[in-house]
Amino acid sequence: MRIPFKKTVQRWLWPLLPGWPDEGRRIVQDPQVRALLKRATNESRRFQAVFNAGAGEGGYSPLLLALPGVTSVVESDFGWRYNGANRIDPRQEFFCASLTSIPLVSRRFDLVLCTEVLEHIAEHEEALDEITRILNPGGWLLITVPTPPAVPDSAHVREGYRSAELSAMLARRGFEIVETRFCMYYFFRFILKNWSRPPWCPRIFIRTLAYLDRLLPIGPPMDLMLLGRLTGSQPVEQKVPLSK
Repeated sequence: MRIPFKKTVQRWLWPLLPGWPDEGRRIVQDPQVRALLKRATNESRRFQAVFNAGAGEGGYSPLLLALPGVTSVVESDFGWRYNGANRIDPRQEFFCASLTSIPLVSRRFDLVLCTEVLEHIAEHEEALDEITRILNPGGWLLITVPTPPAVPDSAHVREGYRSAELSAMLARRGFEIVETRFCMYYFFRFILKNWSRPPWCPRIFIRTLAYLDRLLPIGPPMDLMLLGRLTGSQPVEQKVPLSK
């Protein structure tokens, strides 16, 4: 079978193709996210239903699908009103909605992943209420957000959250904070500040600096990661389900 010319060029010249900071973000976050999911897995053994809140391009979908016992991965992103999602597994379900009003039944999920989303939502308290509502008692939340001092981003409604602030917000909703981690240091900060300045930023540049950031955490972090477990049985308001 002949490989199309465009794919051949992309395969050999990918280091010079235009890059995007999200690729570097996943490189930096990946070992931390895996470690936190491993801790939750070791304590719960298996997850049946998982919700990917603000899934974006689906960078973490394969990781969630590989968790033990998963039969359903429901994914949502408000940006999908412009571009659709990419299905890679029949266990995936997709919808487009704000996290302030999630059209799913209460107490459905064993795990929620919410990475780099909360800082985009003005009504962040409502979003956390909704995430709490759809989690089973004893369910897990892995959430990542910027933490000051963070590089300014016009798409964010706030700079970020300090650990004590976000932990308190979750504790009020019945979460026990099991583990706190940080990532994204000097080299990733450099990526965010400079990637858009030249005519294009090669992928090899972003990937190299991202791996350096993993190896050499220099300076203050700009990303906070919390793993929490919903400890109590919270009163919840039932909503009309999107799917069962």
